[in-house]
Amino acid sequence: MSRILKRPMFRKGGEVMEGIMTGIKPRTNYSDGSLDKRVNEYKDIMRAAQGASGGPDGLSQFLIRGGMNLVSGANEGDNVLQTLAGAYQKPTEQLFASLDKKAQQEKQIGLQSAMLGIKGEQGMELARLKRLGESKYLKEEPLSRIKSNYLKQYAAADREYIKAGAYGNRPIEGMFKENLADFNTYYRPNLDNIKNFKGKNVALFPHTIKKSNIEFEKDGMMAGTIYYKPDQKNFMYERVIDEDGTSSILIYNIRTGEILKDTSKG
Repeated sequence: MSRILKRPMFRKGGEVMEGIMTGIKPRTNYSDGSLDKRVNEYKDIMRAAQGASGGPDGLSQFLIRGGMNLVSGANEGDNVLQTLAGAYQKPTEQLFASLDKKAQQEKQIGLQSAMLGIKGEQGMELARLKRLGESKYLKEEPLSRIKSNYLKQYAAADREYIKAGAYGNRPIEGMFKENLADFNTYYRPNLDNIKNFKGKNVALFPHTIKKSNIEFEKDGMMAGTIYYKPDQKNFMYERVIDEDGTSSILIYNIRTGEILKDTSKG
């Protein structure tokens, strides 16, 4: 546990600007209340935190690998076109895989930035209400009713999918109605009160959906975010990065924040 807490991202609360975030300064002048500017700034921060891969980009790798294949003559065909096709077949597949991975990372950055931006806007609105003395009129809704509203919302999304002839991909809310309703009602509102979760961005575990099949993808996890995996309702997941750049995944008890497993320890 002491090794984990010494990692740069765990040294202090508030804005984390050490370790992989060294030198990155978030913009604080949002007096114009622009959600778009806020979201774009978070995107810039996350891209900078993600950093470069340390190797050549996908296109450079494509050209280098294809060129090496041509020089080696391993894929030589009966004519120039066949030779070129053979030499660049596997590099082309690798290029598409690299582009797909980059697209997924951009998607995660966009979703997480949007959630951070919305969270910031909600905080600003609540502060405004408090300043106006209006917060006394805000009444807490019973948790059972909140959960019921989530279930109705998720069921409606699922009905629309079925009504459309199950065309496209089924919404994740339709696959895990009960678990997501429980998470958003009982657990998510309390995460910021738990030491190991406090101040961290919260997101659904990275995934891809094809029709009604879902695959969860740990490679899409970003440091500094805790993830809920709706097929495992009792846990939260987080990617952490050591000072030497080694990446590992922590699995937490969703109720207490206790670390149940650290993959760096096997």
